Amino acid sequence: MPSNLPDRLEPLLQWSEEPPNPLDRPDFYDGLLWRRSLAFCIDAAILFSVAAVFFVFNILTFFIFTALLVIVWAAPMFILYDMVTIGSSASATFGMRWLGLETRSWDGGKPSYLHILISSALFWFLVPLTGGLILLVGVFSDRRRQIHDVLSGTVVINTKTARNPTVIDA
Repeated sequence: MPSNLPDRLEPLLQWSEEPPNPLDRPDFYDGLLWRRSLAFCIDAAILFSVAAVFFVFNILTFFIFTALLVIVWAAPMFILYDMVTIGSSASATFGMRWLGLETRSWDGGKPSYLHILISSALFWFLVPLTGGLILLVGVFSDRRRQIHDVLSGTVVINTKTARNPTVIDA
């Protein structure tokens, strides 16, 4: 079903085959790691506040919905949040939008829901399994990609400095 909504991906921030080289376009990757970390904290605060509302609702209903909350609260809630927000036209979670980040597929377009599902599921499985050590891969990656980005075929770019290359994060 075709959509009449405008595509939010800007032509200046798109590519056709593989993401721009960090040496050619460093503005795409400036400050990416700290922005991703802070965006995760913002998204976690949103999700934990939703969980707190569910918990209070559960108490008010004398724990009738306990089984439902246990099923919904686990990883499916986090994965669904990622799929809904990154799958939107903004291609970013609320924390990523606030900090000027976008997730793109390897060829520069909007990531598919399969990309998002794989990336989110791998993130929520691998990070607790390794105690977060797997996130150190981004420090050594030229495009600051994490393992779940590589395996799902996505790349995160900093659109704040890419739109205005004169702004350089220290």
